[in-house]
Amino acid sequence: AQYTQLLQSTDPKAIAVYMALWKAFQVQFNANTRAIDALNLPVTVSGSRLAVLRVLYFSPGKELPLKELARRNGQSVAMISHLVERLVKEELLAKSGSTTDRRVTLAQLTPAGEAAFLQVLPVLAQRLTDACKDFSDDEKDQLIGLLQKLF
Repeated sequence: AQYTQLLQSTDPKAIAVYMALWKAFQVQFNANTRAIDALNLPVTVSGSRLAVLRVLYFSPGKELPLKELARRNGQSVAMISHLVERLVKEELLAKSGSTTDRRVTLAQLTPAGEAAFLQVLPVLAQRLTDACKDFSDDEKDQLIGLLQKLF
């Protein structure tokens, strides 16, 4: 109602959908972060850091060019480059030049990065399962379909 008072052209239901998505994201993100933090890992592995580790873990050879890593994470190359530098300093990733194109820099998951991801994965999987426990399989399928319309 606040938005429609300010902007007559807004769809109140669309605003309500967005606000519900935002609230759900915040609640789940915070719960996931707490669960991961409870592992007491020597490095922080949540948020965008976790996204990078996840994408690299499931990539062939556990490496990707920075440009492709940025695309898969929905971030700019500059943001990914900065994040990769921090993860390299923490020895979770390594960087190297491509053997086929000197202009391309690759980010590679290190054994320490893989170990950190594998420690977080079961905790995160349980959190995701718990978050959806009140949905039937049909409701999960319906929600997936609806959310996919947004992208």
